[in-house]
Amino acid sequence: MTETFLPLAVTLDTDGGACVAGLDADGRWIRPEPVTADEVGPEGPYAFFRPVRLGLGPSTEPDARPEDRAVRTPPRPAGEALGAAARARLLRDSADAGVEAAFAGERSAGLVAVQVRRLYGRPSTGGRSFLRMEFTDASGAEHDWIVRDRRLVRRFPAPHQDPPPDLAGPCFLSIGLTKPNGRFPGRFRGCHPLVVGVLSGDFSGVLSEVLSERGDAGAFGAARP
Repeated sequence: MTETFLPLAVTLDTDGGACVAGLDADGRWIRPEPVTADEVGPEGPYAFFRPVRLGLGPSTEPDARPEDRAVRTPPRPAGEALGAAARARLLRDSADAGVEAAFAGERSAGLVAVQVRRLYGRPSTGGRSFLRMEFTDASGAEHDWIVRDRRLVRRFPAPHQDPPPDLAGPCFLSIGLTKPNGRFPGRFRGCHPLVVGVLSGDFSGVLSEVLSERGDAGAFGAARP
């Protein structure tokens, strides 16, 4: 089936792996697979708020998440990106009540309004360095997660010797769960939570340039669980 897909999460990890997630034309979250690093690059088809058309089918993976879809035909542009007014309306109408609501049931992707406390780099126990974000969601719950937004990963690569620019204040985040890896039993069904898109905020300077996305309106409704 050919569908229109609006990316709200475009990620890249330190090993070159990529992932996308976003809304279909009915406002439901979907996660096309597979996705390559080239497809989320500067010239790739997947970019924040820029709709594409692609052929999708049911995932055949044994550990498939509810949103996972198998890519049958490559993504193609489907019009201009959302403009500022349409983007703000979409984020407002599509946001979940908090992290727990976004991941309720078997869901693995969602959108939350948050208060960001800081963006920073921190080494892990394995010696690798990760870009992380501390934030508080609308329910008051506090979180400290790895950031995989490809714009930030490209602009602030590991090791993070210099502090990233100040990113504090209100914004919307796309959040997602990895597939189960067995390291987080009892918390988010054994999956690792990630910040997969930084979608709005009162940013300035370098960060504003990194996160800048232009666009026009499109016919997308509010996300439904």
